[in-house]
This record gives sequence, structure tokens and C-alpha cells, in this order.
Amino acid sequence: MPRIPPLDRDSASADAAPLFDADLKAFGQILNSTAVAAYRPTIAVAAKQLGQAVARAGLIPEQLRLLINVRVAALVGCPF
Repeated sequence: MPRIPPLDRDSASADAAPLFDADLKAFGQILNSTAVAAYRPTIAVAAKQLGQAVARAGLIPEQLRLLINVRVAALVGCPF
């Protein structure tokens, strides 16, 4: 059982709706990390923007970045 239970769409504030919509569009489901971050939507939005900025910076080659994503997913037991 998680220490912080993920929020579902009905329990989350209206500010979290765009976060859920973005996950559904990109992944076909709401990610657990988003459902937990939905407790503080403004922080979640800022964190996602930071992650996107780092990804767009191009400091890590795209193929290496994808390989890292797959490896981390495998380490935590997530089917990627």
C-alpha cells in the first residue's frame, strides 16, 4: 500500500484536470506519479515543465535518453 494514495479524477481538484488529460493523451492512462502529484497541481505543472526543459536541452543524445528511460523502468518493474 502506498504511503501517499494516488488521487483519482473525481477526488482531485479541477486544477489537476490538465495533468490527467496530458497523461491520458500521452500514455493512455493516468500515471501513478501524476495521480500523487495531483495533490499539489501547481508544483506538478512546474516539475513537468522542468523535466521537459531538461529533455529539450539536448545535453543527452536522444537514443541514450530513451535507453536510460527503458533501463530505469526495468529497474523499478515498470513495463515501458
